[in-house]
Amino acid sequence: MKKNMLRGILITSLLVLVLSTNAMSAQFRMLSAWAPNFIFTVGAANSFMENLDRISAGDMKISLFGPDVVPTFEQLQPVQAGIFDLAYTYSAYHSGTTPIAIGMDATIGDPTKRREAGLFDFIDKEYNKLGLKLVSFPPLTPYQFIVRDALSGKKPSLEGLKLRSIPSLQNLIQKLGGSPVTMAGGEIYTSLQRGVIDGAPWTQVGVKDYKLNEVANYIVAPHFGYVSTMILMNLDKYNKLTEKQKAWINEAGVKTEQDSVAFFNNLIEKETAYLLDAGMKITNMHPDDAANIEKYWNDGLWKIAKSTTGATGQAFYDLCIKTGMTK
Repeated sequence: MKKNMLRGILITSLLVLVLSTNAMSAQFRMLSAWAPNFIFTVGAANSFMENLDRISAGDMKISLFGPDVVPTFEQLQPVQAGIFDLAYTYSAYHSGTTPIAIGMDATIGDPTKRREAGLFDFIDKEYNKLGLKLVSFPPLTPYQFIVRDALSGKKPSLEGLKLRSIPSLQNLIQKLGGSPVTMAGGEIYTSLQRGVIDGAPWTQVGVKDYKLNEVANYIVAPHFGYVSTMILMNLDKYNKLTEKQKAWINEAGVKTEQDSVAFFNNLIEKETAYLLDAGMKITNMHPDDAANIEKYWNDGLWKIAKSTTGATGQAFYDLCIKTGMTK
């Protein structure tokens, strides 16, 4: 009798242990706006996956799916619907749904200061309204223009040039005298090669990956702005996690932001050296444009961020001004 009772207690204890272990284990599916081998994915999405795996001691794992599964500009809705659990994306890619987070790229690219100033929480609350949880907002790299031919040195610096654009870059290109041509990043190489465009704004990391130095001969100085990406999670799925699981997700998000700064700063130095060694040269903007490029960039971003968000966009802008996070 005692043996049976002890056996029953042992079996019950083992079942509780197994069930609690399974309850803590979770497998997630994450969409990425970029291919798995692209440097943005490697430096931030992969970092988040590794951080979460380590922090949770292997209990929370993520499978990554690229734009070949769901196109880059269509990835928000499947996460909102819960078809996928997470999305690694860029705010400008879903500006038609909400442009508010574009304003973050007009702020100082320091993830710790962004959180301390309340910027992260502000954006999180806005995405909560869309059924999404902001998990991480890793800063990556400043922008730079690359062009086929040297600039004239006259003002406006990009006058007469056709340049690849996305909504967040349109105001800047126009202020510099250029004509924006909207196209996906994957079309830049052939468009430069065929003369469809004369240049493109691109991040200081990634020119090498896309081999754009083969079809563009010059890097335009100075660089400008700061590109930050986002990791978003379906809010219902986040809310159903245990408090410990939520803590793991949040810790991995913070760690990924910090890791991305070091990762990309190191790559910027190496890639710039590589491009110059490979034959690219520096061409300079007119001094007036160089002095105002950050203002042109920020003005354009805030215009978009406030365009359809009304008082909310203005409130976010006011918060960034008050905390000294934007100009």
